[in-house]
Amino acid sequence: MPFTDEIVTAVDRLSSTLIATSRFLHQHPELAYEERESVRHLTSLLKAHDFEVIDGFAELPTAFVAKAGVDDASATIAFLAEYDALPSLGHACGHNLIATSSVGAALALQPYLHALRGQVLVVGCPAEEKGGGKIALVKAGLFADIDAALLVHPSNRTEIFKNALAMRALRVEFFGKASHAAAAPHLGINALDAVVLAFTNLNALRQQLRDDARIHGVITDGGRAPNIIPDYAAARFCIRALDLEYLHDLHRRVLACFEAAAKAAGATVAIHEEGEVYHPMKCNRALGALFQANLEALGERVEQTPEDQELGSTDVGNVSQVVPTIHPTIALTDQPDVVCHSVAFAEAAGGPAGDRAILLAAKALAMTAVDLFTDPSALRQVQEEFRHA
Repeated sequence: MPFTDEIVTAVDRLSSTLIATSRFLHQHPELAYEERESVRHLTSLLKAHDFEVIDGFAELPTAFVAKAGVDDASATIAFLAEYDALPSLGHACGHNLIATSSVGAALALQPYLHALRGQVLVVGCPAEEKGGGKIALVKAGLFADIDAALLVHPSNRTEIFKNALAMRALRVEFFGKASHAAAAPHLGINALDAVVLAFTNLNALRQQLRDDARIHGVITDGGRAPNIIPDYAAARFCIRALDLEYLHDLHRRVLACFEAAAKAAGATVAIHEEGEVYHPMKCNRALGALFQANLEALGERVEQTPEDQELGSTDVGNVSQVVPTIHPTIALTDQPDVVCHSVAFAEAAGGPAGDRAILLAAKALAMTAVDLFTDPSALRQVQEEFRHA
């Protein structure tokens, strides 16, 4: 393949810079919509390599778009960069690796874009973990003129295709009446009881759910002292399903659980949507096959487990509904019990395993972009599959 050796060499040449970038992000974790240092670090690197950077895209202060290449491109490829971290766990989802590998692929391609007649965008995507920053980018029309969107997620397995669950996130508040829990409990209205009843109702509902659905939550406020009837309690929940129609039906039933809990406790309830609805993933087989061939050419072994098992949710699903998209994974470890959102995974993402994943992902991403720039039939197959899927 033309330019393959040059692209691989370019990533190797950038390796110390990319590893330092990943380690910086890992050591400075920032939560959703607060990723200011991460964005400054990434955009400074892109500007130093002659990318044109638009900050604060779609009125999101920590979103950005960096562009390089020719205007009359044979294809325009977007590499998606995620960089938000998790509360208390830091980069336990490995977003430092996602951002760095996407930037690394773009930097490696940049010197060759005129010869390739290609255009590359690095799309800085805030708040994947909470809020769905990519959804605002989709609504702003960012992906209207893009031919393909790519990113690589770290995991405990190297896989090309995986479904993603549609998701709605909710914050629920219950309001009661404070009273002395021993001397005058009959004068109080226990908001915490309403939260507990909400969980009980949801536990009963779970028995009636399809296998692909999930409901899970945490109590965020349960009162201040055991001798005071809590007049306020709150919780956060996620509702997930493989398709949007079932998700919306499940949402209706979950709201009924909250309202029943409030009524039983004598409390009132306020229900708030948190962020946007995450859509399911629309996999593009043709694009995934290109990426897999490149990954295997680099010596990585692909292991494909059932695509409808061990699923999470991602706002990449929303992107996949409007442009051909892939969201493959690369294994950080061969230990299947080291999974995302764990301390062990966070440690791997900040160490040598993460360094290896960055360079491997950046090379395979850049090589896949070269395929799309140089092979019109491959690009046409990707686009036709997307239109007819």
